[in-house]
Amino acid sequence: MYNNTGNEYAYAGLNIPISSANIDGTGLMLNERVKYAGKIGYTQISTANTALNGSGTLGTLITASANGYMIKRIIIKARGTTTQGMIRFFYQEAGNAYLFREVNVPAVTQSARDETLIAVIDEIFYLKGSSTIKVSTHNGEFFVIYIESVELTYP
Repeated sequence: MYNNTGNEYAYAGLNIPISSANIDGTGLMLNERVKYAGKIGYTQISTANTALNGSGTLGTLITASANGYMIKRIIIKARGTTTQGMIRFFYQEAGNAYLFREVNVPAVTQSARDETLIAVIDEIFYLKGSSTIKVSTHNGEFFVIYIESVELTYP
């Protein structure tokens, strides 16, 4: 078998045969097919919670299926004026919560000239199957948090 995708010379200019790996027309040596299904979650939070141990009022952002999710992006949007504070993200599994990320919230006075806070976390990470991401706000201010992810499925 040879690489039939038209990129025979992608391997250092050599036309080399490819092993019996399942290529499926992609030019990649994949031994197992994986399908992705887009998953979006969101939550609204507004109750002050200064706890760092996952207790208190938390919003549930997303719960992974048994296969798990690959998290691609988290977007935080304030819905009004903010004071200096923090948004905290917790990983929860089997009843235990762990703080894994904090995002600083600057003081912003909403006006016709100044937009409210928007923060984007563009870090890809894997969320284990049946686990959850929860979120809280340090101050009692209104935020909407979105999460973009893909579910990994094996046909």
